[in-house]
Amino acid sequence: MTADAVASTRRFTLASLIAVLLSLVVWTGINGRIAENNIRFDKDLLYLYLCGVEQAGQASHDQQDKLVEHLIAASANDHYIYRAKMRAAYCNNYPFTSLSMYYAGKVQQSLGMTDPSRDFPEFLFNALRWGMALSGAALGCLCLLIVFWAGRGPLVLPLFGAIALAALYYMTVPPPSISWSLYQQTPTPPAPLVTLHRTFWLSLYTWINPTGAFSPFSVFPRCLCAMIAFAAFALRWSGRGGAAYWAPIAISFVHQSEAPILLGVMIACDLAARPRELLRPACLVPIVLTVVLTAMRERMLAIMGFSVVAIAIAIAVPIGLAILVFAVPKLRAAAASVWSVVDRFRARWFDRLSLPVADTIVILLGWVAVVVICFFVSRNDQVFRVIYLWSELFPRYIGLFQLPVFAGLIYAAWPWVLSKRPTATREAMVAVSCLMIVLGYMKWKGPWTPTAAIVVQARVFEKVLDQHYSPNEGSFSKTETPWYYLMLRRAYIGGKGLDEYFSKG
Repeated sequence: MTADAVASTRRFTLASLIAVLLSLVVWTGINGRIAENNIRFDKDLLYLYLCGVEQAGQASHDQQDKLVEHLIAASANDHYIYRAKMRAAYCNNYPFTSLSMYYAGKVQQSLGMTDPSRDFPEFLFNALRWGMALSGAALGCLCLLIVFWAGRGPLVLPLFGAIALAALYYMTVPPPSISWSLYQQTPTPPAPLVTLHRTFWLSLYTWINPTGAFSPFSVFPRCLCAMIAFAAFALRWSGRGGAAYWAPIAISFVHQSEAPILLGVMIACDLAARPRELLRPACLVPIVLTVVLTAMRERMLAIMGFSVVAIAIAIAVPIGLAILVFAVPKLRAAAASVWSVVDRFRARWFDRLSLPVADTIVILLGWVAVVVICFFVSRNDQVFRVIYLWSELFPRYIGLFQLPVFAGLIYAAWPWVLSKRPTATREAMVAVSCLMIVLGYMKWKGPWTPTAAIVVQARVFEKVLDQHYSPNEGSFSKTETPWYYLMLRRAYIGGKGLDEYFSKG
């Protein structure tokens, strides 16, 4: 190895070290602040915890089924009944976060730190906060270590720059309003008119700041999936495509419905850039395992009311056609002829591109397709699917791939920058490092809210023991949070539960 090569290796190794350390500081700072502000007694987080308690066998799933029965008996709003049914049917979707909360509580009990029978709100909040925050931070940090372990040489700056840009935008750009974005609320105005034009520009804005619900810096399970996806693309771009295909399997235990999205996009990227890669056993084995695991665990379409028969037909028809094509020589020859035309077109556009650039183009084309499909399908679909499927699909897609797209765009633009300024890489590393130091300081400085102060607020939830369900419903959070709090309380210390809460006392 020449002296220049040795110096180059050291330089990029030092760059990787600086990038990963500063990325860890900024990512954990933003993640920690989001955890500090958002991990409270709220319906969604208590539901996640309850799922962990059920999966560990401490409570029966019958509680959630009884909740649905109580709501029906109380003539509750159809929307509340739908949400309760949806959650009850999808409790196995988030085992990583759910079980992290449960075992954080067990550790606290075993160490004598908290006692649910003495102070249940304190126990519950500590298990909720530290289980979710610490497990999420550990997974996010592991993903960043993988990113900069895999991404050496010319990949370091794009990967580092992607994190810096996403962090800067998250901290400085106001978040878009994407909740129920495809549901046409009335009157209009003040509700905005849902149009394809507005939906497209809203989704474009979402690339800049996917909001705390979908950002890769956030604490929720879908946000952790974005970090795993970032690590998967860093592995792909560093020549470890087989290892990258294990990422959807990891995601399926964090947020099951994110796994098929990542797998489908990765397969589309390989079909465009290097289709022969899909036939390698190193890629084919994890692909098949992910498909089998998804078929066994994924129930989103059924939960959303799609016919099981229709889903089975939609899956069986392409499989049957594929078998038929391979079995009949004339059909096989016709398919080969069609593929040769497609392959020539593919080669003309993608073979001359680097893999990060090709993947970025495919992801962005997929984003346009997702936005258009979601918009037009939502115009004639039932209201609950519009709210919980189509309105969430495009921001979920964007949050999942924000970091790879930012990295790919930087990678595509950098050769032009270097042609104008040969020293730009070193200067950019210094500039991005300085920016990250500033962002990290902004997030880590100042006081953090003491756990004890939040526990005092959490104890107010004990008043729910003296309350009864009222059909005079307010916000979803105010209405639904007591249900999951009571189910968790009963699972640990018994006492009043849903039966008493829904009684007419």
